Amino acid sequence: MNFEFENKNIVITGGSKGIGLEIAKKIASLGSNVFIIARDKKALKNARDEIIQAHPQIICKTHSADVTDLKKVTLAMKAVRNSFSKIDGLINNAGTAYPEYFENIPIAQFERLMQVDYMGSVYFTRGLIEYIQPHGFVSFTSSVVGYMGIFGYSAYAGPKFALIGLAECLRQELKSRQISVSVLCPPDTETPGYAEEQKTKPFETQKLSENAKLISAAAVANQYIKKLRRRKFIITVNFESAFFYKINGAFPGLVRAIIDRMIKKAQKLKMKS
Repeated sequence: MNFEFENKNIVITGGSKGIGLEIAKKIASLGSNVFIIARDKKALKNARDEIIQAHPQIICKTHSADVTDLKKVTLAMKAVRNSFSKIDGLINNAGTAYPEYFENIPIAQFERLMQVDYMGSVYFTRGLIEYIQPHGFVSFTSSVVGYMGIFGYSAYAGPKFALIGLAECLRQELKSRQISVSVLCPPDTETPGYAEEQKTKPFETQKLSENAKLISAAAVANQYIKKLRRRKFIITVNFESAFFYKINGAFPGLVRAIIDRMIKKAQKLKMKS
């Protein structure tokens, strides 16, 4: 049975900017009330103003919280429950990346990304799961890097792989409650976060990115909602990422060989420059 968004209550973390904001705007346009949680109070206000102006018929609530701070997360979840008598969907979208050569990444960054990209999702899902209605959903934002490692993303790949493993377990556990589980795996997307990644991205990673077309956050949101409605588990949003997901599952050695050749070519260019 497809999920219908009209008159539903959806909670989304990391919904004030980028992909999260576009998802919030899209589900609001379909008639859902939204509760957005993010750190940046100004961005939250701007997001709420934009959504309410475009869709005055829906309820849009916001709450500022760092998803790595369990005390603040607990307060955010209390605010959600005070606003909505029931929850129909949870979208764990908060996340960050830090691309760099492995030996140049501080241990603190590995710990930070695990807290933001993985434990933040665990906190919210664990705290709100009992309030999600039958026929509702839980969703996570992973990445293409969540199903195939990419040069320079050693700190990011761990939590993103872990999210898919978590989702696999929850998909089985929540099936009897008629709650579906999905994982969004976007490729390189034009967002404020992506712009920040360019500051530390290794040369080889930059060259790998040049082989893939940058996709807009709105395009990701549109494809995501389309497949979320159909309760797809792994959600890819363009031909390239869907192709690599399938081919990596069937022929991982071939994918590794292709990427190895691309990296070797990039390293030759680096030596010449």
